[in-house]
Formats: sequence, C-alpha cells, structure tokens
Amino acid sequence: MDYGLYGILIGIIVIALGAMLASMLIRRKYYQKIDDLDIRKQSILSASIPAELQKFKQWPMEGETKEKFDRWHQSWDELVSVHTGQIDESLYRSEEDLDKYRFLKVKSDLDATEQLIEELETMVHAMLDEMDEFNQHHDSLLDIVKKDEKELYQLRKTLVSQNNAFGPTYPLVEAEIAAAEAKRNEMMTLKQEGQVSDAFLAGQDLSAKVTHIRELVGVIPQFVRTVQVDLRQQLNQLRSGHKEMQMDGYALEPLGLMEEIEQAEDRRQTLMERIERLEFDHFETDMQQLSSDIDQLFEAFRTEVDARQYVKKEFATVRERDEKTTELMTRLNEEMSRLISNYEINARVGEEFEQLERERTTLSANVHDIEQALSAQMLPFSLVKSKVQEAKRSLDQFAAMHERFIENTNSLRKEELEVRNKLEGWKRELSAHRRLLAKSAMPVVPNDLMNDMRQLQKSVQSLDEQFEKAPFNMTYIVGLSHDIEETMDNFRDRVKALLRQVTYAEQLLQYANRYRRRDNEVHIALTLAENKFLHGEYGTAVEIGERVLGRFDEAAPRQIRQRVEKGIEHQELLRK
Repeated sequence: MDYGLYGILIGIIVIALGAMLASMLIRRKYYQKIDDLDIRKQSILSASIPAELQKFKQWPMEGETKEKFDRWHQSWDELVSVHTGQIDESLYRSEEDLDKYRFLKVKSDLDATEQLIEELETMVHAMLDEMDEFNQHHDSLLDIVKKDEKELYQLRKTLVSQNNAFGPTYPLVEAEIAAAEAKRNEMMTLKQEGQVSDAFLAGQDLSAKVTHIRELVGVIPQFVRTVQVDLRQQLNQLRSGHKEMQMDGYALEPLGLMEEIEQAEDRRQTLMERIERLEFDHFETDMQQLSSDIDQLFEAFRTEVDARQYVKKEFATVRERDEKTTELMTRLNEEMSRLISNYEINARVGEEFEQLERERTTLSANVHDIEQALSAQMLPFSLVKSKVQEAKRSLDQFAAMHERFIENTNSLRKEELEVRNKLEGWKRELSAHRRLLAKSAMPVVPNDLMNDMRQLQKSVQSLDEQFEKAPFNMTYIVGLSHDIEETMDNFRDRVKALLRQVTYAEQLLQYANRYRRRDNEVHIALTLAENKFLHGEYGTAVEIGERVLGRFDEAAPRQIRQRVEKGIEHQELLRK
C-alpha cells in the first residue's frame, strides 16, 4: 500500500519535470524565432533604398522619375514608420506571452509577423530591382547620347562628302538620317521630362536606326559602283565585242549570247531598282551571281577566240593528214587485192579492212563538214573546234587501225617466209641424215628408223606441195609445219642416239677382243655380241661387251664411252 503511494508520487514528479522541460524547450524555440525575425527586420531596414533614392534627387524630378521617386519614398517611409513599429510591438507582445506560457497565442502572433516580414522583403527586393532597371535605362541613355549622337553626325558628314557615291539613294539615306535625328530629339525630350522608360525605348530605336544607317553607308557606295558602273561597263563591252566579232566572221547567233547579255542587263536594272528602294536582303549574293554570269559570258567569247585560233592552226594539219590517208587507203586496196590473190584471208583480217574503210569514210565526211562550216560561217568556232578534235581522234584511230592491219598482213608474209626457210632446212637435213646413215659403219639400219624417215619425207613433200596451191592457207601450213618440226626434232635425237650407240658398241667389242683368248666363255660371249651387232641388235651387243670387260677392266667401258662422246661432239663442231 505504501509502495503504491510512492509510485504515484514519483510518477507525478516525473510528469511535472517533463512538463517543465518541454515548456523550457518550447520557450527557447520561440525566443530563437523572435531573434531571427528581429534580425530579418534589421536586414530590411539596412537595405540600400535610401542611398538609391538619394541618387534620384540628381535627376530632373518630373514625369515618370518624380512618380517613381514619390512612390518608392512613400513606401519606404511607410515601412520604417508603420510596419517596423508593428513588428516591434508584435515581438514584444510575444515575449510577454511567453513569460505567461501562452504558447498558442505566441505562435499565432509570430506567424503573422513572419508573413508581414516576408511581404516587406519581397517589396524591398522588388523596389531594388526596379531601381536597378531604372538606373540601367538612365545609364543607357547617357551612352546613347555619347555614342550614337556622335556617330549620327559622322554618318551625315560622310553622306554629304560622298554624295555622288550614293547615286539615287542619297535622298533616301538622308531621310533615314533625318528620321534618326528626330528620334534622338524625341529621346532627349523624354529624358528631360523624366520619362526615362519611354526615353530608353526611343534610345533603343535610335540605336537600331543608327546601326541600319551605318550598314547602308558602308555598302551602298560599293553596290552602286558595282551595279551602276562596273557591271554596266562590262555589259557594254560584251555588246561591243559581240558586234565586232560578228563583223570579223564569228558565227555567234547559234550561241544566243546576245540574248544572255540582255537578260543580264535586265537583272542589273532590277538590282539598281532594289538599291533605290534600299532593299538589300540577299542583295550581295544576287549581285555576285550576276557578276559571275557576266564573267562566264566573257569566257564564252574567249572560248570562241581560242577556238578560231585552234581551228586555223589544226585544220590545215587535219586536211593534210586526210589527203595522206586517202592515198594510203588507195595503196591499201591494191595491197589487199594482192593479199587475196596470194593468201586465204581469215575473217579477222577482212573485218579489220572493212573497219578501216568505214573509219576512212567517216573521216572524209567530218572533214567535208568542217570545210562547209568554215565556208558558210554558220557554226560557232567552238562547235567547229569539236569537229576538228573529232577528226583528229578519227585520224589517230585510223593510224592505229592501219598499223595493226599492216602487222597482221605482214605476219602472213613472215609466216610464209619462216615456213619456206624451215622447209628448205628440213630437206637438207633429211638428205644429210640419209648420207650420214649410209656412210656410217652401221651393219643394219633399224626398220622403224627408216620408216620414220620415209614418213617424215612424205610430210615434208606434202608441205612443199601446199606452196604450189594459191591462195595459201597459212593457218593449215603453219599447223603442218609445227607437226613436222616436232617429228624432225624426235627423229634427229634418235639418229644421234643410234650413231652414238653403234660407235660405242663397235669400239667396245674391238677393245674386248684382247681378252678373247683368256677362256672359252669370253670367246663365246664376244662371238655372240658380234653376231648381235651384225644383225642390228646394238643394245644387246653393248650389254654383252660391258659384262665381259667388267671382268677384266672395270674402268674401260666408261673411258670408251667418254672417248666416243668427245669424238661425236668434235664431228658436230666440224659440220657446223
């Protein structure tokens, strides 16, 4: 029972202490907020508005300046005398209520005071921003007065001193300057009346006008000089040049140059009208394009002059070469007739000759057209130049085709001569082989070798008979000669190999006879080898002889073979 009572007392004490602690924390919080609001109030009072208002007293107190000054001054006085007192009273009352623990009333009063301070801060910031903008407008007016007024005077001076350079635009530019001066007077009047904002707008308009006039003064003299003087002189030169060249024999009408000159003059007139209206959007680009087109017209005239010189210089050469090709084609026709009578002309050679004839016909037609154009003087020299160049290309092509044709036809004669020379050589070589085989100590000539020689003789005779037929079929003749040449090479190698084998076998057996008496086996073997030799079996005779000598003198066969090789080589050198 006693413990329960003690617990209740302790609980009451804890609650009381907690309430006291919470009360102290709340009071501390609100005191801190009161201090913060007082600092913000002092910050408002320390704003630079009085100093800014003092600057305004230096300006004329009229119109907008006086209205803004009175409004800002009244707002500041009201803030200092009324609103500041309200804030102080509210903060003092809040401190008293805190001492009496009237927390809800303190919160309500501080919230209202904070809202009032926020409104005053917004008002002060707005006043400072408006004052800063007003000061900037006023400073801009001073800059405009210093700069634009001086430049406007200089622009008028330039206009007057260079009045001829402006041509028909002089009164328009002068009117622009007069309008700018009127705007300057309007700006000065508004400034004196204190209408700074209106004066600032007028000053901006003045600056834009001065910039525009500066651009006009900078470009108009150049545009007028280019369009009214330079381009007109160039077009006049083109007209005069066109007339003089026509009198000198140039055919210019098909080129339509005079129409282009007149179109260029119309464009120049349009540009001049735009200058007189001060319309300069994309003007420089259009002027440069016209100048470029005029340069192209000059280039067209220069092209005609150069073309005439080219035609005079080159056409004489073309005509001379054309006459030579005529003579060349006449001789080529005669040569072609002889070729047809001597050779079977293949399709390729015939087609090349027809191409030569067609090219010659085209060339003659081009030269004739050029001569007619020069005599009639109806074509521009640039077109005639193209025809001359085409004729030169035709001449070069004809020369190349003629060279190829001559090479092809000469190849027929060359092939005929080569085959005839080979044929005579083969005849002599066959006779030499026949004599060589007859003179040799060969007991028997192999039948297959004799058959090959007879067959080769028939082939050579058949080739010789081809040259008795006209016209010659050189394709067949050359093919046949290749076959004979291959067969002759093989036959030649076989004859050489046979003569080498026979000579070696003969000397081998002669040397081996010295060992015939050694024993009966050697005698029998050598007798068999001699019989094989006499019956034309030279390979078997060599094998037996080498086997016999191998028993008594192993080096002898190799020495005999080397001696035979050297002897044959010596004989071949003597024959050569």
